Amino acid sequence: MNLQPPIRVVDVRVQSAPDPVDLDAKSRAAKLLRLAAPVIGLAVFFLVWQFGVAIFDIKKFLLPKPTDILSSINGARSFYLRMARSTVWESFLGGVIAFVLAMIGATLMAHSRFIERAVTPLALLVQVTPIVAYVPAIVAWQGFGLHSIVVVTSLVCFVPFLINGVSGFRSVDPSLVELARSVDASTREVFLRLRLPSALPNLFSAARIAVGLALIGAVLGEFYAGSTSGLGYAIKTAQNRSQLRSQLWGSIYVLGFIGATATLIVNSVERFALRWHSSQRT
Repeated sequence: MNLQPPIRVVDVRVQSAPDPVDLDAKSRAAKLLRLAAPVIGLAVFFLVWQFGVAIFDIKKFLLPKPTDILSSINGARSFYLRMARSTVWESFLGGVIAFVLAMIGATLMAHSRFIERAVTPLALLVQVTPIVAYVPAIVAWQGFGLHSIVVVTSLVCFVPFLINGVSGFRSVDPSLVELARSVDASTREVFLRLRLPSALPNLFSAARIAVGLALIGAVLGEFYAGSTSGLGYAIKTAQNRSQLRSQLWGSIYVLGFIGATATLIVNSVERFALRWHSSQRT
C-alpha cells in the first residue's frame, strides 16, 4: 500500500506592481470626471429646456428659452446687478445674525441638558411652521423696510445653525474631554480646542442649507415689507405684467446663480478649514 501523501501542485504567479504612471493617469481622469459631472448635468438640463420649448411650441410668455432669458439679463445688467446687490446684502446680514445667535444658544444647550430640553421644542416649533406665516406678523411688528427683511432671514436660518451646532458640540469624543480635564484644562479651552473643531463639519453643512434659506427669507421679506429693491421686488412687479415676464425669469436665473456661487464659496472655505478632517481626504 502506498502511504505517501498526494503531491499538491501550487500555481505561484508573481504579479507585477501597478505602473505608477497608470495610477496617476487614472487619478487625473477620475478628478476630471468629478469636476465635469456638474457641468455635464447642467448642460443637459438647459439643452433639454432649450429644445423642449421649441419642440412643444411653448409660448414665450409661459416659458422662455434659456438663451432668451440670458439675452434679457445681458440687456439689463445694471438693473439685475442693483437688485442682486440688495438681496445679497439682506441675505448676508440675516445669515450672520442667525449664526451668531445660534452659536450662543447652541453653546448653552451643549453645556446644559435643562436648557437643551427647554429650547428644543421652541426651535422645532419655529422650524415646522411655514415661514410665510410669520412674515406678515414680523412686518406689522418691525414695520416696512430692511429691519423686517433681516428679521425674516435670520429666523429662517436660525434653526439649522442651532440644531447642527448642538449636535456638533456634543459629537466630541468623551475620552478626549476627560483627558483634557485630567490636565486641568478649563471649560473655555475644552470648547475652543475640542468642541468647536468637532462641530465644524456640522456647521458647514448648516451653512450650505442656510444659503438657500437666506435667499428665501430675503425674497419673502421683499414681497411683504414694501421693499423697492431686490430680486424679490423684481419678481413681484413682473408677476402680473406680461410685458415684464422676461424680468421674472431673469430674476429667478440670477437668484439661482447667487445661490450656486455662495454654495461654492462655502465648499471652498470648508475644504481649506477642514483640510485636517477625514471628510476632506480622498
